[in-house]
Amino acid sequence: MSCRRSEDLSQPPTSRFVESIATTVRGQPDSADVQAVVLRAVARRSDSIALPDVLELRSLLDVNGEQADTLEKQVTTIISAIDAELAGWDRREVAA
Repeated sequence: MSCRRSEDLSQPPTSRFVESIATTVRGQPDSADVQAVVLRAVARRSDSIALPDVLELRSLLDVNGEQADTLEKQVTTIISAIDAELAGWDRREVAA
C-alpha cells in the first residue's frame, strides 16, 4: 500500500471527470471490464496511484455498478468505491 489519497478523488467526482472516464469506457470493446477500465483511467489521472496500488485496489473493490441505469452513474459508483478504499488506506497509514 504505497498510495496516498489522490487529490482528484478527495472531492465528489465532477461531471467532467466522470464524462471523460465514461468516454474512455465507451471507446473499449463491449466485452471490456468496466471496473478495470475505470480503475486504469483513474490511476492514469493520478500521480499518487502506483501499479501495485492498482492491482490491490482491483482485488479489493466490491462494486456492482451494473445496477446503474447509465454509464455515468456506473462510473461514479466505481470512482466512489475507489475513493472509499483509498480513504481506508489513509486511515490505516495514520494509525500505523
